[in-house]
Amino acid sequence: MKTSSKSLFLTMTIISTMMVLSSSNWMNMWVGLEINLLSFIPMMSEGKNPYKSQGTMMYFLVQSMASSIMIMTIMMSKFIMMSKEMSITNNIIVMSMMMKLGMPPFHLWFPEIMNKMNWNMCFLLSTWQKVAPLYVMSKFIENNEFIMLIISITTMIGAMGGVNQTSMRKIMGYSSINHLSWIMLLMTKSKELWIVYMILYSLMMYIVCFMMKSYNIMFINQMKTFSTKLTDKISMIITIMSMGGLPPLLGFLPKMMTMSMTVKLNEIPTMVIMVISSVITLSYYLKMSSKVNLMMMTSQKWMKCMKPNIMMFIMMMILNIMFPAMMLLTFF
Repeated sequence: MKTSSKSLFLTMTIISTMMVLSSSNWMNMWVGLEINLLSFIPMMSEGKNPYKSQGTMMYFLVQSMASSIMIMTIMMSKFIMMSKEMSITNNIIVMSMMMKLGMPPFHLWFPEIMNKMNWNMCFLLSTWQKVAPLYVMSKFIENNEFIMLIISITTMIGAMGGVNQTSMRKIMGYSSINHLSWIMLLMTKSKELWIVYMILYSLMMYIVCFMMKSYNIMFINQMKTFSTKLTDKISMIITIMSMGGLPPLLGFLPKMMTMSMTVKLNEIPTMVIMVISSVITLSYYLKMSSKVNLMMMTSQKWMKCMKPNIMMFIMMMILNIMFPAMMLLTFF
């Protein structure tokens, strides 16, 4: 794909998401979601990946089905006036957005598509492409037993799904599903704070995808030949632990914010399930970092010309250590 075409589709992807965020009616939101879908698909099909056609078609079918359910439900809701049926309508629209986001029980496509894309597209699919559906979901979501059941199922599937995976992109896909459950839980308590969680998650995801792309890591066994440089190893280990929400790193801040709000509302059972799932996710993050930290590093030919990425090390230290410390001093 030419650079001009790539810039055009990336610009349209950004503009379509902004269109959804600034829309005043549901029809404009639906149009923005469709433009976002049609502008993201050409970016997925770039490169020499032999599985790009399969991943593109899978993504198109899932997103089209979710958009069809959304627009049909919105049109039907105009003729429904009773509050009980409106609650059912809201749940159907929330489930259509769950299909767009790749949340259980509609999650099987998400790790598969992540595994068929490069790290740049994995980053966009895990962060920017989730903003518009999450915003639509925040307008319809309710704090009821059905939503709490969905959140509990999502966090457990996101935690257990990545335990036996060997593909790094699949692991990050299941990690994204687990983080979506925390975002959804925070969304039921506050209509704005989930944006803070999404921003912090996007920062962590950017660092991980950048480092994986820099060293061309696709599978977990490649972590043992990651790098011989101390700064690179420290950067990777702290970033991975931050993704798992290990205190006092950056990833713990949004989870602490969600836990404090949930405990104040006396929803202890849901919080216990969320914390247990976070411990499970830390198990496969520890498996990833142990390949970097605990094994003897073998020096490969391509490592001789590698230089330690000092700028990435400084950026990682600021985001994962200094920034959380300042936030903790501010709030506590």
